[in-house]
Amino acid sequence: MLYQTKSLKKVITTFVGIASASAFLSLPVLAQANCNHQGQNNSNRNVLNQNSTPTANPTASPQPMNSNTPLTTTDVEFINQAAQSDLTEIQTSQLALQKSQNTAVRNFAQQMIKHHTASSQKLAAIAQAKGVTLPTELDSQNQALLTKLQGLSGSNFDQAYMQLQTQAHQKTLAEYQNYLQTGLDADLRVFASGIAPVVKQHLEMAQKMTLGR
Repeated sequence: MLYQTKSLKKVITTFVGIASASAFLSLPVLAQANCNHQGQNNSNRNVLNQNSTPTANPTASPQPMNSNTPLTTTDVEFINQAAQSDLTEIQTSQLALQKSQNTAVRNFAQQMIKHHTASSQKLAAIAQAKGVTLPTELDSQNQALLTKLQGLSGSNFDQAYMQLQTQAHQKTLAEYQNYLQTGLDADLRVFASGIAPVVKQHLEMAQKMTLGR
């Protein structure tokens, strides 16, 4: 006789509650006066060696976006402005070393070349990483200033050169400060916060220098 046995299967499902805990990380606030930048993994975020501590931004700045965020028109405009500033400072200061016999003027010009060359190198690295091509020639306005200086000599050159330095650094400082208030790219903000104190220092030096006396 064939006996058919029916097996009853019981499926017991056990639900185990898993408790989860959430950890909250607070985003760092942008560094202000006398605070070193932390967590900068990209060497392009380093500031000039002589001025590694940024000055305070009087206006609270928004939290920078991730460096992978596409650049805005404001970002690209700032890159071009900073590049033009460096080109102008380097070329006019090279001319000063050729034309001026004033020791103070020559010392100032040498610092301009050194600092703005370092600045342009840092900016170039950031621009390359973000796919932006920097200008290699002066724009029409800055070229006109250089051409004017080329036609001067002696104390006339010294006075015109230092006057140009004062005006140029006032303009450049305003551009950097404006970007720190409106720009959101993380790398460019670190760059601007590091270079702005240098520009301010240059401006103060130019204003204090008295020539032609």
